Amino acid sequence: MRRWLSLALLLTTVLSPLPLQAAAMTQAEVRQLLSEQPAQRARFEQEKQVAGLSQPLRASGELLLVRSKGLWWHQQAPFDLALSLTDQRMSQRVGQGRAEVIDNPQLLEFSKMLLALFGSNEQALARYFDLDFQSGEQGWALTLTPLASPLDKVFAKLTLSGREQLDKLSIADRQGDETRIHFSRWQAVTLPLPPEQEAYFAR
Repeated sequence: MRRWLSLALLLTTVLSPLPLQAAAMTQAEVRQLLSEQPAQRARFEQEKQVAGLSQPLRASGELLLVRSKGLWWHQQAPFDLALSLTDQRMSQRVGQGRAEVIDNPQLLEFSKMLLALFGSNEQALARYFDLDFQSGEQGWALTLTPLASPLDKVFAKLTLSGREQLDKLSIADRQGDETRIHFSRWQAVTLPLPPEQEAYFAR
């Protein structure tokens, strides 16, 4: 009897339908996927491997992306740090302190690049990078190689990858360090934002 049960289990395993493999996505499909929601939030886990250090530097937190306003990046560990990025300004708040505007033209340009990156604005990204898109059954990847200064002095390349959403951002810099940011729990956000969140993007 036990032998028959084992045979039945084997046949069930062998004859079970194989999982369907995901079809490769086109670049247009990925762009639509990443930009279809006007506002989203997510969690992030960040690791930075610094040359000379045996252990990576780790950070984690949450982000809020509102395509008509900007990006709010809230690091919660190892310490509290919030960055607010819009097309007009970049501000920073440490802990419970006051937000301070970062008045630096190069950093503002960097802020615009990040907004284009997270906003899947391909036209804007093409101003800063050479774009190389790859897609297969295991997912898609978009590699960005900086075209001009100052970005090409800082970054060797940036790679966004995922399947049904943006799962990972890898950043290789010119110092030989690499930052890997993993995203999870993407959720659509209802607009308009509550007043306390609107304040993240106040001009």
